Amino acid sequence: MKKQTKIVCTIGPSCADVDTLENMVRAGMNVARLNFSHGSYEEHEILIDNIREVEQRTGEPIAILQDLQGPKIRVGALAKKGIELRVGEEVMFSSDEHEKHAIPLGFSFLHQYVKKDEIIYLDDAKMQVKVTSVQGKHVYARVLVGGILLSHKGINLPQSDLSGLEVLTEKDKKDIEFGVAHGVDMIAMSFVMRPDDIVDVRYMIKEAEQTLHIHSKHPIKIIAKIEKAEAVKRIKDIIHVTDGLMVARGDLGIEMPAEEVPIIQKRLVELAVEHAKPVIVATQMLDSMQKNPHPTRAEVSDVANAVIDHTDAVMLSNETASGNFPVETVEMMTRIILETEKSKYDTMMWRKPQDKMYAIDDVISSLSRIVAEDVDARLILAASLSGETGRLISRYRPELPIAVATSDVRVEHQLNLSWGIHPFILEPCSTIEELVERSMLKLLQEKHVKKGDKIIVVAGEPVGQAGHVNLLEVREVG
Repeated sequence: MKKQTKIVCTIGPSCADVDTLENMVRAGMNVARLNFSHGSYEEHEILIDNIREVEQRTGEPIAILQDLQGPKIRVGALAKKGIELRVGEEVMFSSDEHEKHAIPLGFSFLHQYVKKDEIIYLDDAKMQVKVTSVQGKHVYARVLVGGILLSHKGINLPQSDLSGLEVLTEKDKKDIEFGVAHGVDMIAMSFVMRPDDIVDVRYMIKEAEQTLHIHSKHPIKIIAKIEKAEAVKRIKDIIHVTDGLMVARGDLGIEMPAEEVPIIQKRLVELAVEHAKPVIVATQMLDSMQKNPHPTRAEVSDVANAVIDHTDAVMLSNETASGNFPVETVEMMTRIILETEKSKYDTMMWRKPQDKMYAIDDVISSLSRIVAEDVDARLILAASLSGETGRLISRYRPELPIAVATSDVRVEHQLNLSWGIHPFILEPCSTIEELVERSMLKLLQEKHVKKGDKIIVVAGEPVGQAGHVNLLEVREVG
């Protein structure tokens, strides 16, 4: 039995080699996340080559998700041992590298956005300081919660108005061009605050393709990372322009009251499913497995509850990128997913489509689940040139695999983020009969079905063409 919920793994030093990556794929990894907050282009290029080699070895389509850094507000370079912040003492932040007594900043705009009495959070809120004054480019603050501050740790400003902040940095623009040149499948945009941020990234992707003379039938998908209060407020506008969501709970839990995050997670997952767009639940899912071979019981429950929420994917960050047990962590996540998906709590009640967004395509996609359950079908088979039909079927979370035939490798990769979809490459077919016969042969060879099984076919004429889903049939594997 294959799991329906997908696993996104962050690739880093602990799993960069081909053998470890292969073991992670065999353990259940579907999407490889490259975090562009770290690493050089040369290192990322090697990772991309290794991922594609593993794809050839395993025969599994592995999507590559490029995660942009965005305007990540960080501390600058400090001494190796860091500096101690003591409660009650006054500290100064400055981007002036000649200011020897200041905490250096990895950016130059802090003084433009913070005001007196606002709280600055450091290193995932482990330390807190309160602004006492802003003098020119210098920000003075008193330490409320102390600790050891190390180089390049993050800074959060939940009380500051960042609406004027440019979300797409010069580094991001160069990184997008690199991603386009190296054929990434999806780009995750950090610190999204408004729909225009997604539009800007889409424009940058097209501009990079023109510069590089790349002509792609199927565009790179954009995943909006929801980690700011502004994004949560505008989520209904953002969902219409993005291709998917990531619930980035780390920063979200600092930018907003932590007790609100679980409900926000549920709202975002529900909204994404409603719009047939993949959603990833991320951050600290099996965090303790960075150093321990077994997770905490609370972490196991966290993963299981994300599955019960009907997320498309769950994500591992430091657990696989820099942890001691990358393969074991993926194995554990797979076991949790499989156990949860077997339970009655994972079942999603069928809901009649409430909107007319997808018209006939959506109605047939929703009916495929009902018919499949009534005839006890083994799987649903769909032809999907763009991947849209597959995502529409996935939206209804049928309790059986969704095999999606596509002729495009990028679409195959992108579909591997969506719940329940098992995409495969099939040469273009001119008729439904040809599609069914060739697909059945492939599914038989790979032992997804056996003779006598019933399958549901969702297609249309011309086969696989977007916007032409007009047929639903019950077939028996011969």
